[in-house]
Order: sequence, then C-alpha cells, then structure tokens
Amino acid sequence: MQHKIKNLPKSQVELEVTISPQEMEIFWQLAKKKTAENIKLKGFRPGKAPTGVFDDKKTQADIYNEAANLAIQKTYPEFLAEESLEPLGRVEAQVLKLAPDNEFIYRIKMAILPKFQLPDYKKIAALALKEKKPQEVKNEEIKEGVKWLQKLRSQIKAVERPAQKGDLVEAEINSFVGQKSLSKTTNPESFILGEGHFLPGLEEQIEGLKAGERKNFQLKVPADYWDEALRNKELSFEVKINKVKERKLPEVNDEWAKSIGSFNTLEELEKSIGDGLKFEKEMKERDRLRVFMMERILKETEIDLPEILVENEMNHRLHEISHLAEDIGLSLEEYLKKINKNESQLREDLKGEAEKTLKSVLTLKEIARLKELQPKTEEIETAMNEFLKHHHDLKEAEKNIDRAAFFEYTKERLTNEKVFQFLENIQS
Repeated sequence: MQHKIKNLPKSQVELEVTISPQEMEIFWQLAKKKTAENIKLKGFRPGKAPTGVFDDKKTQADIYNEAANLAIQKTYPEFLAEESLEPLGRVEAQVLKLAPDNEFIYRIKMAILPKFQLPDYKKIAALALKEKKPQEVKNEEIKEGVKWLQKLRSQIKAVERPAQKGDLVEAEINSFVGQKSLSKTTNPESFILGEGHFLPGLEEQIEGLKAGERKNFQLKVPADYWDEALRNKELSFEVKINKVKERKLPEVNDEWAKSIGSFNTLEELEKSIGDGLKFEKEMKERDRLRVFMMERILKETEIDLPEILVENEMNHRLHEISHLAEDIGLSLEEYLKKINKNESQLREDLKGEAEKTLKSVLTLKEIARLKELQPKTEEIETAMNEFLKHHHDLKEAEKNIDRAAFFEYTKERLTNEKVFQFLENIQS
C-alpha cells in the first residue's frame, strides 16, 4: 500500500491511497461473501445462492461498493495513525480507480486539528504577571457584608399598614404598551421596597399601598433604559399588593455573631467576612490576568482554523442565545427582531468570538501537550465524583449523564487549570 498527502488551506488535507491488486483480493472475497448473504433467492438458503447471480448489474454494483467500503474502513485509520492526523467532522471519500485484478485508488479529504507554532509563551506569561494588582478589602466593604447578613437574618412579619421603604412586598405587576401586555408571567413579584429593582418611579407608586389594594398608573421609560425597544415609551401599569411584611433587623453584637456560626465575637465574624471578600477579589484578579495573558499569547499565535470547527462553535453559541431568549419569554426570531438583526448578521457577529475561543482552546491544548500537563484518569474521576456529590439527586444524575462526554469536559477543565497554574508559576 502506498499513500501521499497534500496540504490544503484552512487546515484541510487530501490523503490519496493506492492498494495493490494482491492486497485488494481479500476485500473482493469478503465483499462477494457479504453480498451473497444479503441475496434472497427462492429455493436457496441465505449465502448459498449460485455464483451466476453475481452477474447482474445491481449485484455487481453492490460488490464494488462493498469492496471499496471494506478497503477504506480497514486502511484509512492506519494511515491516520501513521501520519498522526486527527480528523474533524465529516470526511469526503472519492473512489478514483476500482476494478477486479486492478489496483484500488481512493482519495480522502478532511479537516484536521491545525498544526501551528507557539510564540514564546513563557516570556509573554511572565510579562503579563507583572500586571498583577494587589487586592485589599476596605473596612466599608466589611461593614456592608455585616449589613447584608443582618438583613438576611431579619425577622419578618405581615403588617396591615401602608407599605414603606425597607418592607418586603409581594405584588402582581402587569405592564402594557398601549393594549399589548409586556408581562411574561402571572406569578407575583417579591422585593424589598426602595432598593430600585424596577423601572424608575414604579416603587414610589407602590409606596403607601396596603395589602389587597390595587393601583393603575403610567410611567415614561427613560432614554437610557436597558431595553432599547422601550426607551422613551409611555407604559401603563396595573398593580395589586398581595402582602406587606415588615423586617425587624437584629442588633449587631457578639451574641448575634455567635448565632451566625462558629464565631465568639463580632470581630471574628468581621475578620471572616474580610477574608472571604479578599479571596473573591484575588480570584477575580486571577481570572482577569488569565484572560489578559491569553490575549497576549493569542496575539502572537497564527492558527489556520478549519471552517468546520468555527461553524460548530457558532452553532453552539447560537443555540445558547436561543435558550437565553426562551428564558425571558422570547423566540429566537423575536430576539433577532429586538436587536434589529437577522440570523446571518448574528452569526457574523459571533464568528470573531468563536474564532478567539477556538484559538484559546487549541493553544492551551498545545501547551499541555508540550509540557505533559494532562491530568491522570484518577484525577478526572475524582473531580467527576466530587461534582456529582453536590447534585441534589445523585442516582438520577448518574443515570441521565453522558459519562463519556462528562469525562472529556472534566479532562479539558482540569487540563486548562494545570496549564494556567504552570504559566502563573513562571519566574521572569
């Protein structure tokens, strides 16, 4: 057997294979046997039909196709392994020459994982790490954390008085543009009055209402409102108050701190809050640096991405957008109409980010290969089991999960973490 490879643009290759008549003989014999087994001829058992039935054109075509398929299925993977090729998606096979007692020539066209040269990523990472900013927690932030816990531990009781700022209010809120309802659900809203979670002016209209009372009013949407489609429009509201609840905040002292957890004093609680806030800030700074580091590395990395990879990533992102639109009660078509784009325009917008993501994935994978940073099977399985332990129904999760896909996802996540830790520990 002989083969030759031709490199094509966009990380595609053509593999042309020639199999000698002697090597093809076994495939012709197997093809005849398999075709005979599928022939149903009255008076003959399956596979025992006389050789004369092989002479008709349809049966001859079946034998030719079967011989070609068997030869390709056997030899194609061998050459992939020999050339260290990793095909992506669908491959195109073309028979160039096929006849009994002759050589068989076929051609395979495929997209492969691109080969590329990494820049001096160690130097880039070391320079990027110099941009690291020290993280500090201000006393006001700790006080805000204490205040948040205080609100969380407040005592709540229903009251019959008018609603005032700081109360927990449950209300049914329906909004309209003209006669068209904007409300996607009939479920009541629960919120702390005065915290500004709604359209400006709405909570002021609710303030002073009692449980059971209704109110109709109009509000103009600000010019800088997040939903562009509603900016500067006049909205009508129908509000019914279901419940008004007063919150009684506990006194902040050592005794209260003891009730929160394993703290003996308020000072210990505040220290714990400060430590937690600092950890969050450090993780945020770590993630910022990782993004910055990858951007610097990718800027100096040339990768000829296969179109099929980019297409698949765009499809994945479009699928996610469709689900997010459904979560707010919109179809993809309605969402596209809101942002004044068609699907082709949205896909074009997604292309840049899709390419950036794929380049990041391939770059991290290549560094992991060069530095042998892949996690061991035991590490992957431990991480998988740890994740599943936090599922509310472990047996149900194990039954429904695609374990092979979950394994690959966990492997990639752990590999990326190892690569970033390696880069973060590079000394300049």
